[in-house]
Amino acid sequence: MCIFIIDSDESHPSKTTTTTIVGVTYDGGVILGSTDIITQLTANVFLCHCALGADTQVLLEDARNFLDQETTATVAAEIVGMVLSAYDINNKKNMLQTGVLLGGWDKNGGGKIYEIGFSGVVMEKSNFGVGGYGAVDLNDFLEKEWKKGMTEEEAEQLVVKALSLNTNINSACGGQTASVNSKGFTTAFHPYGTLPIKAEKLELEHMNEKYVGKLELENVNEKPLLECIRAHLLLLLNINEGL
Repeated sequence: MCIFIIDSDESHPSKTTTTTIVGVTYDGGVILGSTDIITQLTANVFLCHCALGADTQVLLEDARNFLDQETTATVAAEIVGMVLSAYDINNKKNMLQTGVLLGGWDKNGGGKIYEIGFSGVVMEKSNFGVGGYGAVDLNDFLEKEWKKGMTEEEAEQLVVKALSLNTNINSACGGQTASVNSKGFTTAFHPYGTLPIKAEKLELEHMNEKYVGKLELENVNEKPLLECIRAHLLLLLNINEGL
């Protein structure tokens, strides 16, 4: 697991999160993805966040004290929103420089995604939700790529591809996903080298190294031949000058 440690000191207002969070609905469920941490709140509800302080994670985990295993995503989102809102009232705003995506499944509502804003405002997202690093571009990306009726596998591939667009991920990191549906939940870690965009980059870099190495080898092999040709031409010139 890769944990991004980001300075949340208010004296550094220019600092921004490098975490990307994504949530996507599919036929029969919902899947969340993050380049940082995904937290399980109940048996069928998960959340991920992008924050400027590690304390936010503790705060959100504490929200579990107000939930039980039967709590729906809708109720869980409202409770998390209230927790964040109450924290804002206590004037600890630097911990609220975050966006939260909460996703879950229940037999009545199916798969649902909620975005919880800085001040605890809760908004249901019909198809997908994004937050954190690159959110504007990712929103455009998902507008084009999301399809109604996607399978769980297709949704996971889409989320993983979206996470791989985060240029701050390095070879020591990767992405996490959590999928929830009527069968339960599954979680997965996707190493850097398996992320679609990163894998293409690594392959291109490898091909480039092979190509450069081949050129260097060819240049080494051609050098004696070029010297031989040059010497032969000089010999011909000398012969012509002597005639």
